[in-house]
Formats: sequence, C-alpha cells, structure tokens
Amino acid sequence: MNLVFVRPEEVDTVWAEVAPEFGRVVEKAIHGEFTTEDLYRLARDGRITVGVAREKGEVVMVVAFEFVFYPSATAVNVLAMAGRRLAAFMHRFLPLFRRFCEKAGADWIECQVSPAMERMHHRYGFATVYRSLRMNVKEESC
Repeated sequence: MNLVFVRPEEVDTVWAEVAPEFGRVVEKAIHGEFTTEDLYRLARDGRITVGVAREKGEVVMVVAFEFVFYPSATAVNVLAMAGRRLAAFMHRFLPLFRRFCEKAGADWIECQVSPAMERMHHRYGFATVYRSLRMNVKEESC
C-alpha cells in the first residue's frame, strides 16, 4: 500500500476514483458541513489536501485534511477518511502522518467522529478532548 498526497493541479486526474469514497462519508457521517463537491473545490483550490492510498493500483483509502490555525496552536483537522483497509492504513501511515504534521508545525491532529469511530480511534492513540454539541438555529427546526 502506498499513500500519495495530491497537489491541487492533480485533483482532476484522481477525482473520479476518490469521489465515490468521499461520497460514502458525506452520505453516512457528515451532517451538512460539506458535500463531495465542496471537497473537490477545496482540494482544487489548495485549501485542503487529499491523500490517496492504493494497493495494486486500486484506491483502498482516501483522506482529506486541512490545517487549522488557532491563536496559540496549529492543528491538522481530518475532514473525511474512507475506504476498505482502515486498520492497515492506520498502522502503516499514522506514524508517518504524525511526523509529517509535526514537521509542518502542527501541535495535534483532530477530527470529529461518531461514537463508534471514536472508540476505534482510541486504539490508535487519539483521546477524547471535547464533546461536540449542535443546536440548529433555523426557525423551521425550532
């Protein structure tokens, strides 16, 4: 398995392969924050980075992340991660990704996940720091 980060000018060459994976994440785990088309546009504009893991030429995992600049810290926020080989992907690439993030000036990696994914991420060294709450403010939902 190899992982490649896609440069903005290369997004069009891989998007047909990675869009279905991101589409499953958007459909199952995203609650209105972004669409697959948003990820495409953000990656093409260089605002997020897309990683593509292949095994024997076939896409097996995709990841999209962004740098978040807080006043006193820098984070790498993982927006979406999908595929069929999550455990192998995490074992092989998480240590390398941590070093990449550190060298790029990040203090931590963060993500918002479901309770099931939270439990799985704990196995790889992630810790629960906050609980994410949301209240819809649109009149029709009140």
